[in-house]
Amino acid sequence: MLNRRVFLGAAGGAALAQTRPYDLLIRGGEVRDPGRNFRARADVGILDGRIAAIDPAIPAERGRDVIDARGLYVTPGLIDLHTHCFWGGSAIGVETDPLAARSGVTTWVDAGSFGYDTFHGFKRFIVEPSKVRVFAYVYLYPDLRNPTVEAIGYVRAMLPRTAETIIRNRDVLLGVKIQVGANMNGRYSLDFLKIARELGDKYNTPVMVHVSEAPPEIPDVLALLRRGDILTHAYNGHTLGLVDQQGKLRPGVLEARRRGVWFDLGHGLASFSFDVARRCLEAGLVIDSISTDLHTNNRNGPVYDLPTTMSKLLYLGMSFDDVLLRATANPARVVGRVEGLGSLRVGGPADVALLALEEGEFQLTDSHRKAVTVKQKIVSRGTICRGRRVVTPV
Repeated sequence: MLNRRVFLGAAGGAALAQTRPYDLLIRGGEVRDPGRNFRARADVGILDGRIAAIDPAIPAERGRDVIDARGLYVTPGLIDLHTHCFWGGSAIGVETDPLAARSGVTTWVDAGSFGYDTFHGFKRFIVEPSKVRVFAYVYLYPDLRNPTVEAIGYVRAMLPRTAETIIRNRDVLLGVKIQVGANMNGRYSLDFLKIARELGDKYNTPVMVHVSEAPPEIPDVLALLRRGDILTHAYNGHTLGLVDQQGKLRPGVLEARRRGVWFDLGHGLASFSFDVARRCLEAGLVIDSISTDLHTNNRNGPVYDLPTTMSKLLYLGMSFDDVLLRATANPARVVGRVEGLGSLRVGGPADVALLALEEGEFQLTDSHRKAVTVKQKIVSRGTICRGRRVVTPV
């Protein structure tokens, strides 16, 4: 057991001095913050949208609203680094708040559901009214609706306006998104990625790259990525993958990791394979972040939500804390817009997930409809963002 002095030091400092009752008091749970290697049974007091206290025992009368968290993990709010949440603005956009209420996700990152021409609609109708935090990667170019237009010239012509949108909205926009694969941008994939690379270099803007079917080949894609860039769909079962059929990492993968390229899960409807994930893990390639690529076509399966996706990595042998790290502190580094995001510490933002590790028999399915039966599943029992409960609208 930690004595009180040691406990408060580990918790990030003593409770903030105040005499007012806490707006919200979470009692009896196990606080888990893998980003700073903190775990202890503790009560959490929230005041004015911040964590005001992490203490072994806070009397219930100190809270205006009290949550009984016995048997639950009290964790930083989950961060989903790859979603599609431009509800009403794209054909596949999901609503943030209703899904956040049941999933523990307090920070959403939209991965390229819009181009520069519709960003302001995304900001006005999604970012600003959402109870949860919302950031995004803008797609490299708006939809190419005119088939007579020369594709490469069109994308290059859109570059200045895309860059200007990013520069003026860095509070929301984290970078630029591009899809690479024969089934996505076809023969233009590598050329479009080179244009994205130009934008990234000129304007100090990270690039998120979707990978699926070759050509091009993965070494050619990775050669164009720099520190801070993200390769999403890292455990996909397609030909533009990170491991070969013998389970060996393809050329360029380790070099990319050494220079700081980020590897993201991005489950999606067709981009996560249990078999590929296992081969990558055995080869030593552990993803940096766990994300869903959640949209209307997979929210009812096989993805469902971020806790379900995290459970699949738990099944593959990762520990609860390692899984949690990749859905909290790690993606918070990528977002980089809110001090203390992805952590629970006194004075930090009161973004909290209440999670349970259920025991039983549960079926999980990958994007290739391979089903497995597992003994444990992570589920959400509550979501708090900016110090307030996120609830399903009535």
